[in-house]
Amino acid sequence: MTVNDKKLNTVGKAISVIEAIRTARKPLSIKEISEAVGLNKSSLHHHVKSLAEYGYLQQEPETRKYDIGLNLVRVGQSYLQRLDVRERGHSYLEQLSKQLNETVHMLVLDHDEAVYVDKVDVHHQPGALQCTSFIGLRTDVYSTASGKVLLSNLERGSLDAILKNLQMQPRTPHTLTDVAAFEKELMATKERGYGLDLQEHSLGLQCIAIPVLNSHSQCVAAVSVSTPVATISRDVLETDVLSKLLETGRQISAAMGYIGS
Repeated sequence: MTVNDKKLNTVGKAISVIEAIRTARKPLSIKEISEAVGLNKSSLHHHVKSLAEYGYLQQEPETRKYDIGLNLVRVGQSYLQRLDVRERGHSYLEQLSKQLNETVHMLVLDHDEAVYVDKVDVHHQPGALQCTSFIGLRTDVYSTASGKVLLSNLERGSLDAILKNLQMQPRTPHTLTDVAAFEKELMATKERGYGLDLQEHSLGLQCIAIPVLNSHSQCVAAVSVSTPVATISRDVLETDVLSKLLETGRQISAAMGYIGS
């Protein structure tokens, strides 16, 4: 199906290029794309080049034809997995919260922020510290255990892009605000397999988080447990709490198709 050049703005033209390749189900040359969408090649070349530069199209070296790029694939997968991981993981979060009698969260990465997509709360005694989080809340990635887990599992290029523009403000006296120190913390998080927030986000509260992996071994979410510092020591947090949290992570990852080594 062709389109009228004058009726499409820049975004519309870019979408029409992507749709043409998707419909063809094979790589297309500039000439083939031009014929499919009804745009002249000179007008089309700029849009195709821009899409390729941002990774939404990729050009085959030998044929010079264009195909769907990895960034476009990641966008689609990310959306589907966010919906899927919450649906598949909720019952496991409920079990974990009941076992520990603590608040449990699931978060996903959205650009340079972490977003709460699920929460199972507990009712502590009056006056006890409470998590003020809620589903849909956006939070930073540098003072939260889940944020550290999500960042530590990114590809180097994606991580560098986030760190380059990261504005690290002290939420508490314990918050890391130096990018170099934060990078070391991310390396430690990746190596040990879990992230920690030791009163970095909120005084009196500590948090431990683990990754949820999909069938491609990609981290699609983080699951965390929040506990008051006054009632749970760091030693207990990294032993008893962690062992149950890791089991929950394995269960949700398995539900997402991950097959561990």
